[in-house]
Amino acid sequence: MRAAYVLARLQEVLQTAAQRRRIAELTKIPAPTLKDYFSGRTSPPIDRFLRIAFAAGVDPVEFLRAPALMASGAAEPSITIVPVLDIDAAAGPGIRADVVKAVGDLPFPTEFIRKLAPVGADLSSLRCSGDSMAPTIKNGALLIIDERQKKPRPFRSPRKRPREAPQQDDIFVFIQGGDLRLKRLRDLGDGLIAILSDNRHSHPIEIIKPGRDGALAVIGKVIWWDNRL
Repeated sequence: MRAAYVLARLQEVLQTAAQRRRIAELTKIPAPTLKDYFSGRTSPPIDRFLRIAFAAGVDPVEFLRAPALMASGAAEPSITIVPVLDIDAAAGPGIRADVVKAVGDLPFPTEFIRKLAPVGADLSSLRCSGDSMAPTIKNGALLIIDERQKKPRPFRSPRKRPREAPQQDDIFVFIQGGDLRLKRLRDLGDGLIAILSDNRHSHPIEIIKPGRDGALAVIGKVIWWDNRL
């Protein structure tokens, strides 16, 4: 039932050649591929599905959940709803944030979420604002964070393991001095935290000691992003 409903909704937004050309221009998905989605010959993966929904101005939740399911309140185990937070994470100096709350929902296939996050993960979604994490995460990228993962990894000296690849620090969304930020964090020991940008030319490394230099509250670890959505 759900698959037939999703195909019907795709056919609505991709019905005419003009509609497909417009969405192809907005999403960078080739028009012939969109035509295949329209005919049901192939199905879009999750990232393309979301791009089509956003370009068409359609709520992805409405796209994925048939009216009968929503009206009956029946469980839909193949879909995981991820809350959308009401503010962007700044990949730069920071965005002022006193309170961060959920203001909407995004649906993702549960099988897709299982590949990203451990069982029991507490997921949220928001967008990146700024260029300090470019080219890895670009301005406007859609992020998913796990709010149960809050601790940066301890720094591992390359001198101790010279044959290993350089340490790749995890990316976190956190509040520092009232600003919501998006950066890599590294535990240096002795209470020191390194805040690192991927765009090092414009955003140098910061070394802070939470408490002495103000509070640092981690919201969650970034587990997925898409620069095209």
